[in-house]
Amino acid sequence: MKLFLFALLVLLHFTAAVPTWEGMNGRSSIGSLIPGASLITAKGPVSHPGDVKHLTVHNPGTIGNITIRAEARSGSPLFYINRNHLWLLVNETTVYPVNIHNSTTFHDLPMQLVLGKQKQGITTGTWRWKGTQLYYDMPGGQSNMGLYFHCLTSSGQFNTFMSPIPSPPPNGCQVMTFHSFTREYK
Repeated sequence: MKLFLFALLVLLHFTAAVPTWEGMNGRSSIGSLIPGASLITAKGPVSHPGDVKHLTVHNPGTIGNITIRAEARSGSPLFYINRNHLWLLVNETTVYPVNIHNSTTFHDLPMQLVLGKQKQGITTGTWRWKGTQLYYDMPGGQSNMGLYFHCLTSSGQFNTFMSPIPSPPPNGCQVMTFHSFTREYK
């Protein structure tokens, strides 16, 4: 009996010394790897009850102009803010920055959201959450006040624009706000 008890204690001692990594196998998605990653939902005239629209790109998996669309079969992309910059998660190894480009040469609104492979365009502003709503702030206290515009462009596609100066929506544009209702911080 003493030998059995001794063997059991030795076995328990070595079992307790085996390292475990809690949560490593519990990751269910890329969003669980990045705290705060979530869908960004558009609210305003562009969405109707039961018709949820999310921030995305025209062709999933590619870079280009940002737009909003109804949730795709493959799911809408996840976004997160890191170091005051908005990023889109592509997969476990790739993230793309959401850039702000000067659009004054071709549109009434001065700033367009464009997904790129590297940071470019207007880089002096900061992204932030205020409650559930997404804001973009510029130096000198200017802000888009959380307002974005879904606009039909000359290419025939709807793209996303914003302005640091409050203004009514130009022709062909609808005002909207962006929200995240599912951000989780661990």
